[in-house]
Amino acid sequence: MPKVIVKTVDQLRTLNELLGRVSDPDRAEHARRALEFAFQEQPDELANVSLGKYVDKLARLHFGEEREPSELAFAHWHVPLLEDFSPLWIRQAIVTEMKKLAGRREGILLVTGLREAVCPEGKYWTKHCESQYQRVRNWIDELVCEWVTQGSNLQVFVL
Repeated sequence: MPKVIVKTVDQLRTLNELLGRVSDPDRAEHARRALEFAFQEQPDELANVSLGKYVDKLARLHFGEEREPSELAFAHWHVPLLEDFSPLWIRQAIVTEMKKLAGRREGILLVTGLREAVCPEGKYWTKHCESQYQRVRNWIDELVCEWVTQGSNLQVFVL
């Protein structure tokens, strides 16, 4: 089994456990079984779809297609592979996702693909990559703090 598929499945397993703590446990079990089935029976399809698309499918399994306004809000940003991580580019992406969470008492913002965007596959993780990653993480944290609804409980996960 290719390393990329195993890594993607491990990330989805971790995310499923996190989402299972805030959603219905039966849905978490259903999602776990669906993920294991896909991993065992259809590994080629896992290799052809990005992590971002799987995360959105997993979120729909946990929260359904449409949620009531009083329930937990969920937003997902999959970082595209780009050379330049400018504050303006990141600001636009984070603000777009934060608007999806606006007005909710509880929410989750999930960021995927950041590590791969900073250091693409086949490259080495260097001090420069680490500093760039930390810089982007700090920008994300600052923007989230600026845009979060006062008094709300927002969790930010970076996979």
